[in-house]
Amino acid sequence: MQKSGIISQFHDVIKNRYEVIEQNKGARKVIGWMCSYTPEEIIHAAGMYPVRVFGGEASPSHADAYLHINMCSLVRSCLEEAFLGNYKFLDGFVTLNTCDNIRRLYDVWAEYIKPPFSHILSLPHKMSEHSIDYFQSELERFQEHLEQHFEVDISQDALRESIRIYNRTRKLLQELDDKRRASPPAMSGADFMAAVLAATILPKEKFNTMLQQLLNELDTQPVSPQNSKIRLMVVGSELDDPKFIELIEESGAVVVADELCTASKYYWNQVETSGNPLQALARRYLTRPPCPRMRPSDQRLEYLKEIIEDRHIDGVIMELMKFCKLHDEGALIVRQALNEWGIPHLTLSREYNLTGAGATATRVQAFLEQLEGI
Repeated sequence: MQKSGIISQFHDVIKNRYEVIEQNKGARKVIGWMCSYTPEEIIHAAGMYPVRVFGGEASPSHADAYLHINMCSLVRSCLEEAFLGNYKFLDGFVTLNTCDNIRRLYDVWAEYIKPPFSHILSLPHKMSEHSIDYFQSELERFQEHLEQHFEVDISQDALRESIRIYNRTRKLLQELDDKRRASPPAMSGADFMAAVLAATILPKEKFNTMLQQLLNELDTQPVSPQNSKIRLMVVGSELDDPKFIELIEESGAVVVADELCTASKYYWNQVETSGNPLQALARRYLTRPPCPRMRPSDQRLEYLKEIIEDRHIDGVIMELMKFCKLHDEGALIVRQALNEWGIPHLTLSREYNLTGAGATATRVQAFLEQLEGI
């Protein structure tokens, strides 16, 4: 598969994200967010620039003085980046009580990094009409806090326009996903992940233009016939490094599906454009493919089974970040379901940064050999 110039730009956006944000922020306030349940549309409707907070490659020597080493390396790495001054451009920091690690990260960030604005939303554990009402009230509280702190007014029309722009992002990413799921796929899983991650860094208006151009290119680009490759799905913890997917694909497979908060969960469903915008946002975020913190697990398993059957998945790779308690516990349920469905699977334990790549590649290659023998 020939790599498009736009795809290369998306990889560069991830690599040079701090410079990219500085170049694109203009006079807007920049608000960093940590969890894909964050309602970016509200930040955007306030005339601000929401960007995802990433970790870095530095050892968390400063962060480990504030966060225990039995917390996941994601939150420790993100905090280290803040202590190093790489997030000094942020005018605010927003997250949710998604897990204990992120909750503690918020406490330390607010107390010691001291951004001008900080806010944490409470996310329900269940999806019900009552939960939607509750989360809507949380979104209202968030909107009021933004308005009061920054002395702005977020109108219903502004919310609807932001929803329209973000819905277009989700629609375009779904179209790109269709290219990934094809047989043979029109793009690699690593390049697909780079596109989704770039969407969390670039202003949505700019990203939408670039992604539409990429889709137009892919529509006119012939797909070269390839030898049949093993079709994999990746599920598990937060993953924001396309190199991990690249490592898998270099072993001779192709990643055509995922269940990651940094990929398919980010764009999977749309926001209704009629009615109360905040209620529509609450409903969209609570009905997207769920995080393992959500109960019961039936909806998550139904989503997994649907994707596995629809995309003719040969095997599943479960990547689990060390000390990610939510996904560790959720993995038990997923593994049991995969066994019942007769789907081979491999579990890979990892840190936030891609260490031990050689050992990981060896395990992936052995797994692919197992699949070839089935």
